[in-house]
Amino acid sequence: MARNDNKTARRTLAIFEAFHQRKAPLSLTELARIVQAPMSSCHSIVRTMTSRGYLYSVDASRNLYPTKRLLQIAETIARNDPLLRRITSSLGPLRDACGETVVLGKWQDSVVVYLDVAEGRQTIRFSARPGQVQPVAASSIGKAILAEMDDKGVSAWLRSHPLRKIGTRINLSLNQLHRQLKAARASGYCISDGETDADVMAVAVTIPSNDDPLGVSIAGPRARIEPQVRRHGALLLKFRQDIVDAN
Repeated sequence: MARNDNKTARRTLAIFEAFHQRKAPLSLTELARIVQAPMSSCHSIVRTMTSRGYLYSVDASRNLYPTKRLLQIAETIARNDPLLRRITSSLGPLRDACGETVVLGKWQDSVVVYLDVAEGRQTIRFSARPGQVQPVAASSIGKAILAEMDDKGVSAWLRSHPLRKIGTRINLSLNQLHRQLKAARASGYCISDGETDADVMAVAVTIPSNDDPLGVSIAGPRARIEPQVRRHGALLLKFRQDIVDAN
């Protein structure tokens, strides 16, 4: 476990994630087992969450379920996110123009975290959710951000974040990655082709944001994306320019 990982915070988040996955009330015993915490520790966390109004007992057996307090807080936070306010309103129109799923992501630590997703409306589409993470070198957004560095900077970053096999894709060599980044610098956009899912392809550009690495990607089934790479790249470059002009 990472040194900056706080056990109590991790267990608290795991409790909410347990309700998200089970979609049903849970007992204290079930929660302790799911989050892999001693009963005493889980009880202390649950008691605090209950007293703060985040959980309530749904029946005489004292099965627990979250209240809507977290939802209301999350909605307020999301509405006032300075990044999302500036960019999110444009994701829907971009999705409609390209016909595929559009993702806004941020490079954070050693991963790309999805901040917002405008899913395509086609039956077969790339599906994702805010909060989902991808390794930097396997993500079109991550590679677009890497392409903003020079080769020396990329090599320095990769020394502490070595490439590895991800999903169904074979290992990507350093030479291959550097060639991809060189092509991205020439075209203005970056491509991921099956790094995490053999059937998914994505095109991405970076979004200027006060030195905070952001990117937007268009992702979908490889069979649809591959013939449209240049068109999607042009749409993304226009999207980025519109964001720049609006500031």
